[in-house]
Amino acid sequence: MLSALAMATLFGPTLFADGFESGISDQWQDRRGKIELVREDPKEGKQCLRIDAEIGKGAGGHLVHWFMPGEDQIAIRWAVKFAVDFDQGNLMHLCAVGGNRTDDKWSSMGKAGLKPTGSDFFVTNLEPWRDWKRNPAPGRLMFYSYWPDMKQDPDGHFWGNNLLSEPALIVPRGKWVEMSLWIKLNTPGKADGEQAFWMDGKLGGHFKNMRFRDSGILKLNSLSLDLYIHDNARSNTIWFDDVEVSREPFPWMRRQVKNG
Repeated sequence: MLSALAMATLFGPTLFADGFESGISDQWQDRRGKIELVREDPKEGKQCLRIDAEIGKGAGGHLVHWFMPGEDQIAIRWAVKFAVDFDQGNLMHLCAVGGNRTDDKWSSMGKAGLKPTGSDFFVTNLEPWRDWKRNPAPGRLMFYSYWPDMKQDPDGHFWGNNLLSEPALIVPRGKWVEMSLWIKLNTPGKADGEQAFWMDGKLGGHFKNMRFRDSGILKLNSLSLDLYIHDNARSNTIWFDDVEVSREPFPWMRRQVKNG
């Protein structure tokens, strides 16, 4: 019998789905760090994906799936569990959705601290924010976004801007949660784009009037399952399961963003 994820891929608007039941698919075209399949308490099925971050700077790992040339709208959901003792200290990144040029799938990579021009890249991460330990680990859920109208940091760089959940959604440790997001790109050159995120179906933030691009050469076309900790003082572990990328918002999303 086909799994729910397999059925969705065959008969729905799903672009990509993976429950990690038959290994790490070749559709994850880039793999880095300490990543393995395990049978320790998967969200569904018999196994899930585990990523470990060892002590040190720039610790962690990732899997990247590109769906070139790309889409003007996508919805994504995945299950994630943070270890009961997970503590990144301060700065980390989780999962990233990339807006790459249709002629260069790598155009959004390696752009930390740079402001997008409207024709080179945009990026949105959905991740927890520790806020210099004001929030309990792993932190408050937010978008960490790069787009042409982002604000400059006092140090002169254009680090990703924090678009925080309001009221605050604090990501728990030691239990599976479903994170999901929806992004609708703007008409090139106009500020009519939107993005929203949820945790376990609860809307955390809905941001409108965004200008992600000035050229149609930019599309939504990559998903990275990440664990990246800037300065990791201890070993940390997370698990992923049940990933789905859809060309359309999931039905329950439609109701919330329409009313948001």
